[in-house]
Amino acid sequence: MYVDDLKSDFYEFLTGKRIFLMIHYDIDSICTCKILQSLLKYKHILYTLAVVRSAEDLKRAYRENCNDVKYFILINCGGTIDIVEEVEAEEDVTFFILDSHRPIDLCNIYSNGQVRLLSSPEEDALVPDFHDVFREESDEEEEHEDDDGENENRAAKRRRLDEEEIIKRREKRLWEEKRNKLLFEYSQFTYYGKSSAVYMFDLAWKVNRDDKELLWLAIVGLTEQMCLGKIENTQYSLQIGHLQTHATKLRNRTCDADVVTSLKVNFEKDVKLNLYRHWSIKSSMKFSAYTAVKMKLWSLRGRQKTARASRRHGSSQAFRTMDLQLRKEFHETLERLSEKYGLQDITYATFTLQYGYRNKYCAMDIVLALLAILEASPKEKKPEELFNSALDCLSRTKKEVIDNAVERAKIITKTLFKTVQSALDMKQIISAGPFIYYIVQEGCVDWYMFSHPHILSLLAQFVLRAYVAMSRNRKASSLPLILSAPKNVEAGSCILLGIPPLCENSPKNFFGKAFEQAAERINCDASCDFFDTSYFEIHIKDRTRFFDALTALLS
Repeated sequence: MYVDDLKSDFYEFLTGKRIFLMIHYDIDSICTCKILQSLLKYKHILYTLAVVRSAEDLKRAYRENCNDVKYFILINCGGTIDIVEEVEAEEDVTFFILDSHRPIDLCNIYSNGQVRLLSSPEEDALVPDFHDVFREESDEEEEHEDDDGENENRAAKRRRLDEEEIIKRREKRLWEEKRNKLLFEYSQFTYYGKSSAVYMFDLAWKVNRDDKELLWLAIVGLTEQMCLGKIENTQYSLQIGHLQTHATKLRNRTCDADVVTSLKVNFEKDVKLNLYRHWSIKSSMKFSAYTAVKMKLWSLRGRQKTARASRRHGSSQAFRTMDLQLRKEFHETLERLSEKYGLQDITYATFTLQYGYRNKYCAMDIVLALLAILEASPKEKKPEELFNSALDCLSRTKKEVIDNAVERAKIITKTLFKTVQSALDMKQIISAGPFIYYIVQEGCVDWYMFSHPHILSLLAQFVLRAYVAMSRNRKASSLPLILSAPKNVEAGSCILLGIPPLCENSPKNFFGKAFEQAAERINCDASCDFFDTSYFEIHIKDRTRFFDALTALLS
């Protein structure tokens, strides 16, 4: 069931109760968690926290804590599965779920109160009616008497019952056919709803606990969705406009007397160049996915274009050491050159965070820095440790954590570019008919990074755009992509990710169902322990057969 009033039915309801937080291992979840921690601290609500990366982690965390806690809050996990059934919950346990993954499981939507959804029902407009999906089966059976003297009556009664039974069976069969069709239409695509961090910030605003730092967390959560291609540009524009309204209110509410220490969250147009404020213009233009694809920077002509463009506005020196006037004119200069170099849509609406004179960060910079902490840190570090480092990265007092993460994010950006360049040069992006695929080989540059879902998602978007830009195939933009990378070398498993074609201009993904059906066709040992079903794990030895089954399925 959906919670109508988050303030009274969620926030105030939890006052005085002990709760357990299950937080998914992604950036939007971390931002949501930090906002929620601020709200819980204000009400002195006790809580325990667990980091959840998979459905199995969720079940384990529940089993270990269900005897001590009766109220569970799930952030970006648990919404797409029948949570009560999966964890075998007792009737006195209550789940509050704020999950941006879609579609939400119907058992959670039609729960009698044990599952309470904190998201809005407007985002789930295609939810089937309750009576079209759920039906009470009658356990009552007609009792037949066996008196010898009533054979004719019994025969007539049996005929009548048989006719009624046939009609009932036919009605049931038709109902089940309609139900299966509705369920398939409801669950055939996986996609994402509104950022959970934005939902939680709206709650903070309703209880008068909103401030600039919480607003910044909501901005970072939304920017992660845009950066990883989870939402459409229209959704992003609507939500960024919503947050701009809050930014204006907060700016008018406060008076920043001390310019050096004050926190400023500014709405502005920025350019699609990764980390350029902490890098050189030349390096950022070379390795950013946007400019690399638009200018085809893996080619000699493309590299010559970059050299000419970078000479015009700043060269190879670090951006922060450039002349102040050049820095101020940088955006205007780049926009003037955009038509010449085919960069017409290089600008986008975003926010920057500034405190003091030198510390200025774009929301995209922080997203990449957090991604570097979560998925490009040394292997010996545990997820809980990295989760806490990511929380520190969102704190202004831990500047060294942010700076180190930004340096690691540069490595990710370079690795993505070099991997795509190698894939194009070696012609490793293969067309299988109804889709194209690329396999990251063990031993290539920093291949271990791509065993993580979010970096793999960035690579998939980069590969698909690069392929479409370079391909002579007219149908290239209508082909989806499947990316495969080693997952567990010892177990011989690989991770698969499918993304929709560029022509659809929509992040709605059909590969979850397709992967499931292909695995059933070849009867292979597969695992979908991810909350986003467009990720799949199979054995490397089954990959060729799996692709063959997908080709037959999608043809």
